[in-house]
Amino acid sequence: MMKELHDRITTQPSQQLTAPKLRRLIWGLIVAIWLPLLALPAFAAAQSGLADPLNIPPVLMVLALVISSLAGATALLMRIDRELSAAPDKPLLRPWLMCASHMAGAWLAGTLAFIVSRQASFEVWTTLGFVLTASFANAKFIESMLERYLPGRPNPGVPQ
Repeated sequence: MMKELHDRITTQPSQQLTAPKLRRLIWGLIVAIWLPLLALPAFAAAQSGLADPLNIPPVLMVLALVISSLAGATALLMRIDRELSAAPDKPLLRPWLMCASHMAGAWLAGTLAFIVSRQASFEVWTTLGFVLTASFANAKFIESMLERYLPGRPNPGVPQ
């Protein structure tokens, strides 16, 4: 897949994966990763006789991890989209740091939000909403801290 992407980027102009095409792909990916979660309320409504289908803590923990991962990935894809729209011809600065900071921030905040909400005896949907909000907000917060303390420095080893 990476070879195919590399070949698409370096081939003739009509087949290149340009910034507008990549931006459309990013927003399609954001929609695609969140779309399956729409089935969760439908699943809960289909379970007659159960007031709360997510009563099993391991299921709730896995769902909180998935939601925090999706929130971090969404914040990351939004950042990449903003970078591509600002400078479509330039490479991304430190993509490894961008990915690591967004995902680590989302997972850390999601874990902390899950622990706090379970200790506070929040309802399941409130817990998941709290995890989602905290994960996305922390990914964006760490992004702003990186912009503040590492502004515009290129990747090590990239020719100036």
